[in-house]
Amino acid sequence: MIPTTDIVLARPAEVRSVAGPVDQSAGPRPNRDPEAVPDGRRPDGNRVTLEASASLVTSYRFRGLPQSDGHAAVQGSVEAASPAGFYVGGWASTASVYAGSDVELDLYGGYRVEMGSLRLDAGVISYFYPGADASTSTEIYASAARDLGDVEVRAGASYAPRQAVLGDTDGLYLFAEAEVPVSTTPFTVRTHLGRERGVNVGAGATKIDWLLGADYAATPVTLSVAWVGARYDRVGQGSMPRGIVGSLSFDF
Repeated sequence: MIPTTDIVLARPAEVRSVAGPVDQSAGPRPNRDPEAVPDGRRPDGNRVTLEASASLVTSYRFRGLPQSDGHAAVQGSVEAASPAGFYVGGWASTASVYAGSDVELDLYGGYRVEMGSLRLDAGVISYFYPGADASTSTEIYASAARDLGDVEVRAGASYAPRQAVLGDTDGLYLFAEAEVPVSTTPFTVRTHLGRERGVNVGAGATKIDWLLGADYAATPVTLSVAWVGARYDRVGQGSMPRGIVGSLSFDF
């Protein structure tokens, strides 16, 4: 999920790329919004629900950083959720983060609950790169969301504890985002702002990333476009490549 000298996910020092957008409804790795954690909504009814999606993106970016060397990527996800609030899922994408692997596979599980007007979500996610050595890492995530009129706002954090593959340090990513439906249209405007420090950024440095995008939904298809970028505060690093990313997603 993250490569280079950055991303909010923990990455070992051997990462070969430096610097990598767009929300499907399920999982901490929504295809249309790589920054997001699970949407915090429990399924309706009293049965286990199964959701899946498939997407084609012009470039895979995570927390503002390129993960596919600027090439298009194919992505997919599946998630099972119970009315009790527990869920498990998986997300995969073609990627160019580690030598020896052309695929990223993320497996996660967690619990969602509603408390008054708040939708709370917490869980654990692990990132795998089949074929690459010493590349698997794990994060703990949590978020809270609520509706303010027609606007949905969310804030959350992902924490990467110290792990052998990451070296003697940890990492923390904080984010805030909002979704605003455009009245009487199938469009939704999305914003995201994140801040990261620690293992993926470097000692004493921080990274800021952002996303400003719009979705056009015509169930089961969603067409998205977003401006994505990131910037380090460390002298000599500065801004990472910014750009427009588009995606075509199918939800099942």
